[in-house]
Amino acid sequence: MSEGTFSTQAGVLWGTIAREARERILKNVFCRKCRGSVEMLGVTGEEEKGDLILKGSCAACGQAVVRVVETSERDLSGN
Repeated sequence: MSEGTFSTQAGVLWGTIAREARERILKNVFCRKCRGSVEMLGVTGEEEKGDLILKGSCAACGQAVVRVVETSERDLSGN
């Protein structure tokens, strides 16, 4: 898994996710061309409305892929 550039806020959000979970996220991305779950390479990240948007390419075919990590949906109330 290769990681590229992240915006400042995206880097903060990405850093709050456990390393093992980050690895699972990057290895479980849907590719329209391969029609299945693939690994994402060349990852870049940006924040949009509190969510983390990861962009990269399919490890199998090179097609552009995107993964949304809905960090804005987290329950921060402690309940």
